[in-house]
Amino acid sequence: RALPRATSGVWLVALWWLLEADPCPLSSMSMFGGDNELGNILQEAVKLKSAQMGQKRQTYEKWPFFVQHTLFHGEKDDFKAWRQLPFQEKITISERIKEEGNELYAKGSWSDAVDKYEEAATLVYYCYSTDSGWRKNNRGIDDDVLVLVDDHGSTEEE
Repeated sequence: RALPRATSGVWLVALWWLLEADPCPLSSMSMFGGDNELGNILQEAVKLKSAQMGQKRQTYEKWPFFVQHTLFHGEKDDFKAWRQLPFQEKITISERIKEEGNELYAKGSWSDAVDKYEEAATLVYYCYSTDSGWRKNNRGIDDDVLVLVDDHGSTEEE
């Protein structure tokens, strides 16, 4: 069957194909799996988009995961506010979060503990995007608008 000319990209073509092939597609196939034509199309689209984005975030990709994750912590209102505090107050909050991690570790919740340790560090060592709409405007994570902050305080004793 011939595919229609799609001006809005692979997603429109994939949706058209899916609905043309089966009016109730979820009942008969895994939409995103590689076990059907639509799944293969979607997987190829994801690979293509990832390759395109990879060119725009080479620096970001070299950072450790915990630094990459700080971009997302910064979207939480409490972290936004905490990052604006004076250095000593950030350290106090960071130590409290680290203690929460220690308690989780002692209970055997290692994954949750790691999340807390990561959050504790994100108050003084983090990245953020100068493009506030980076998630919604199809720009994604782009090195050109990322800033890495390494806050050591403003005095020698800090």
